Amino acid sequence: ALYRRLAPEWAAPEPLGDACPEVLRAGVEADWTVVNEPKGVCINVSPWNAPVQLSVIPMIGMLAAGNHCVVKPPDLVPNISRLFRQLCQRYLDGFVWVEEGGKDAVERLIDEGADHLVFTGGGEIAKAVAARCARTLTPVTLELGGKSPVFVDRGLADPLLGDAVREILETKVYKTGQFCCAHDYALVHADIFDAFCARFKAAVEALGDKRNVAVIARRQYEGLVAKLADAGVECVPPLHGRFVPDDAAMTVPMTGLLEPSFDKRVLTEEIFGPLMPIVRVESVSEAIGIIGRMATGKPLIAYCYSQDQAAIDAFAAQTSSGSLAVNSGPQRVISNFNAAIGGIGPSGMGASMWGREALREFSNRKHVIRARGGFARSFFSGPPPAPA
Repeated sequence: ALYRRLAPEWAAPEPLGDACPEVLRAGVEADWTVVNEPKGVCINVSPWNAPVQLSVIPMIGMLAAGNHCVVKPPDLVPNISRLFRQLCQRYLDGFVWVEEGGKDAVERLIDEGADHLVFTGGGEIAKAVAARCARTLTPVTLELGGKSPVFVDRGLADPLLGDAVREILETKVYKTGQFCCAHDYALVHADIFDAFCARFKAAVEALGDKRNVAVIARRQYEGLVAKLADAGVECVPPLHGRFVPDDAAMTVPMTGLLEPSFDKRVLTEEIFGPLMPIVRVESVSEAIGIIGRMATGKPLIAYCYSQDQAAIDAFAAQTSSGSLAVNSGPQRVISNFNAAIGGIGPSGMGASMWGREALREFSNRKHVIRARGGFARSFFSGPPPAPA
């Protein structure tokens, strides 16, 4: 309904001013516009962590821009992929083609040539996808996530501190941490560190059995268990009894990891699971410095939870990320169809998610000049006529 209502406005020709000096116009004026035209055929390679949502959302933007669409859903969830193909065949035949399969299917689609490709997933695979697209000069949009930091400042009012903890648990438990916008590590001001940890511990303990978070597949589970073992730090709450990794059920307890060193895997790699490193910092400046030095590069989203306007301004001006959320959680960040969602550097490029920005991403923005009352001559063809 949103696209049906707003796409005609978003796709309408956009007038431009004429910056050509008047003397070079030679008395012939011109109208300039940007015309949004379909690119042609767009491919969406979607991930396993949100297989329906991230198959559909870029696809809608592609279709709204007037393109045909090929969706390659994740092979890790074959039942969902099969159902998605059947539904598209029934309702979107002739507009959307769904190609099931794994790596070979992606490579074949790229090699056949397309007008744009969206890939959502991890950075290492993204490099291979982008390199293969380069063979056919296929433009790419990469939605890659990354280690999104959250800075928790001193002086937070108790309700705001509670909100911050609940938002972290929302992404780490109810979305299993396998969510590109999840808070990946917390940088907590020393003056509020103990209060934050106490609130975090109480909130996790209140989860009961929901603390044990299911992981989608064996490889992802084993990676999380290895990161947990590598961290080698105090766990909050402690791991004991039924709250330990379960190899059979592939569950990992939601756990805070107190002050791991920066050479540990939980701080050198994206976690993508229910583990939360909690690091003490002395100031917003120290937090900014840590974010800037992270081995994973610029994050998809940087979160700043503070009531100090000077600290907020410093964080906003001195960190670089795809998006910035001040006293806001990720669900609110991704709920505004007027705002783009996209990374920078290692966290991605382009914006394929919402609204006007997605329509522009999947359109050829053709710049058009139309001369009025004569020929808009290039000055290379001779000097303009002398004034009468």
